[in-house]
Amino acid sequence: MDTVIFFASATRHSCRKRVAGVQRYFDNSDIQVVVVESNYSHINVKKVLDFWHPVGCIAECGSDMDEYRPELFGNIPTVYLDRDPSLGQKIKFSVNADLAASAEIAAKELLALGYEDYAFVGFPLPLFWSKERENAFCAAIRLNGRRCHVFDGKGKTGTRRISALRAWIKTLPKPCGILAAFDGTAEELLNACTLEGIRVPEDFAVLGIDNNDEICEHTKPTLSSVYPDFEHAGFMCGELLDLQLRNPNAKGETRTFGIIGVVKRKSTTVVKRNDTKVAAAIEFIRLHAAEGIGVGDVAAHMSCSRRTAETRFLRLVGHTIQAEIRNVRMAKAIALLRNPRQTIEGIAHLCGYDSDSTLRYAFKAKTGLSMREWRIKNEITRH
Repeated sequence: MDTVIFFASATRHSCRKRVAGVQRYFDNSDIQVVVVESNYSHINVKKVLDFWHPVGCIAECGSDMDEYRPELFGNIPTVYLDRDPSLGQKIKFSVNADLAASAEIAAKELLALGYEDYAFVGFPLPLFWSKERENAFCAAIRLNGRRCHVFDGKGKTGTRRISALRAWIKTLPKPCGILAAFDGTAEELLNACTLEGIRVPEDFAVLGIDNNDEICEHTKPTLSSVYPDFEHAGFMCGELLDLQLRNPNAKGETRTFGIIGVVKRKSTTVVKRNDTKVAAAIEFIRLHAAEGIGVGDVAAHMSCSRRTAETRFLRLVGHTIQAEIRNVRMAKAIALLRNPRQTIEGIAHLCGYDSDSTLRYAFKAKTGLSMREWRIKNEITRH
């Protein structure tokens, strides 16, 4: 069996999904995918290559391009993930995130709150992807006539960074919509807000990038996040690697992977007036809509009558409880539909619909397409 090595620059959520995409591409071949993780420590690439004798490599280099210099791989077909654009022609094959798109989608999400002030918190190290997101986000905010503030945390790590972040957030106007460069940075920001007694989302609406469930579902409040299509990124890496294996003289190619959407959680759920029961109801629906809950269940969670629950929800959110349940179920259905491994027939049950036909009717009414047509249009196919 031949081996493809996936060099991971760090153990993280996005890496696992990217590896899953690579494995999906090579599912029906005699190629195994082996992951070698650096965990921010040095990897001797040459010794790893001598050990495995791989037919190809994928190098994830969003945090350390130096670790995986092209000359280290010699004539072994290699695809780079998240390469630094300043490297120019040194790298022939790469798959990169649409950094501007993630920042612009985040800007649209936060601008919908109608605030005058917004802010960006970057990664602790001066990495290209953080700076690109900062530039695109600030440009989008200012294009819409709003103010954008940026946290200058250069050179600060550990307790020094947290202290500086705490001092900075005290200077920000309220309310403010804040984008963090990735979910780990957003978690830092939420911790700083807790220490300073700043309410999220009432004072600051906070949005991360990566949709790392291990972070997003365990922060207080839970963290809304932009969801890049990491698995498709891995699949494209497999395609480019296979292209080189079939044709060693193939012309270099760069591809870009996009965004699935924004996964909304408590950190950006801002109601028109402070109503903790309505906010809790929205989170309850997000967590349990796929379990077949109804309006009565939500009213019970709010500890009030169904009529009172409906009135408060409609007044503060702008639509009914049932509409919120439908929205959450449909969002999950679309997310599952993006997974080429997921059969269409199994989606309804996983999203809380009482039958396949109910979901098919609702999906067609919302998108104008059948679920199969939607998959074809969005080029979601199993290799």
